[in-house]
Amino acid sequence: MIFISLFAFLALVILGHYFAWWLCLSACPRLRVYRFYLLAVFIGFTIFFLGAFMVLHRSDSAILAALYVLSAIFFGLLSQLMLFGVVAWVLRLVLRGCKYLKNKPLLLPRVFVIIALVFFALGTYNAFYPRIKTIHLQGWPEELQGKRFVQLSDLHLGAVYRPFWLEKIVRQTNALNPDFIIISGDLFDGSDEILAEFVPSLKDFSAPTIFVPGNHDYYVPAGVANETANSGDLIVLSDAAQEVSGLEIIGFNYLAREDSNLRREIQGLRPEADLVRIVVNHVPVDQAEAKNLGAKLLLSGHTHRGQLFPFSAFVRLLYGRFSYGLEDYEGMTTNTSAGAGTWGPPLRTLFPGEIVEFVIE
Repeated sequence: MIFISLFAFLALVILGHYFAWWLCLSACPRLRVYRFYLLAVFIGFTIFFLGAFMVLHRSDSAILAALYVLSAIFFGLLSQLMLFGVVAWVLRLVLRGCKYLKNKPLLLPRVFVIIALVFFALGTYNAFYPRIKTIHLQGWPEELQGKRFVQLSDLHLGAVYRPFWLEKIVRQTNALNPDFIIISGDLFDGSDEILAEFVPSLKDFSAPTIFVPGNHDYYVPAGVANETANSGDLIVLSDAAQEVSGLEIIGFNYLAREDSNLRREIQGLRPEADLVRIVVNHVPVDQAEAKNLGAKLLLSGHTHRGQLFPFSAFVRLLYGRFSYGLEDYEGMTTNTSAGAGTWGPPLRTLFPGEIVEFVIE
């Protein structure tokens, strides 16, 4: 399924270049003189964007990082031109007999260029200004009632999301006055290996903060993510457990989806304490394993809620009903967060990022 989704993604991107190109040329006929240069720019930025990420975490070049950010932003705009280029092309085909559109051939493509720009602007806003989402947990032990905690996921700190953005997230989180905070993976993006600049902001979290690594946290040099988290006074849990605020938090180490099964050995478990357990697994899988550990709640991220339409459909194919939001698994509550940051283009169409607040009732 992963290979099918990857192939579908690449096919959509390759085909999408044509529709973005067609839309721009149709909206502005004067560009036809430069049509091959325009296509070369589209393809060049895409190749640079996809390739730069692969080498950026091995480089400390500020110029390369800046170019990566610019190419990521441009690819976000290009993705919307691709999407609405397809819509405009289909509509033109369906309405080919409409005399009004025949008399005004520039109207349809220009309308959809404007729509693409609006979606790009709104998507950029959604990417940098996550919302607060509050979830009320009912039926928990009386001694835990009134406690609240925050789930942060997929911050993707690096070349795009800089320390000043993290400072804003920390202020928003602290304002919720949580008893503890859980970061459910992908704290770092992998696009920047100089992570010490994030330490001061990480230290500003006002409550005990647990960090469970995700796949992107392994894209930086070995151990750097955990070392930075430790320097920021975070509690790193990787196949380990920790008692926090009267609950036992279990963090699963990140495993590739095809390798996941009931085999983990969790360090530090305290079954004799009879504590309510929360399991954190970056990818929304292994519900059976969490249930087997007696978890009352499983927290995940990773999916970004699709981030860019229509990729939300592929996320749904991969992870089913656990791809986003609250679900029930044999009496255990699960929640998959949309995450606060983004990977690749800093763009979230349709749905904003989120900071999830849990209130135990």
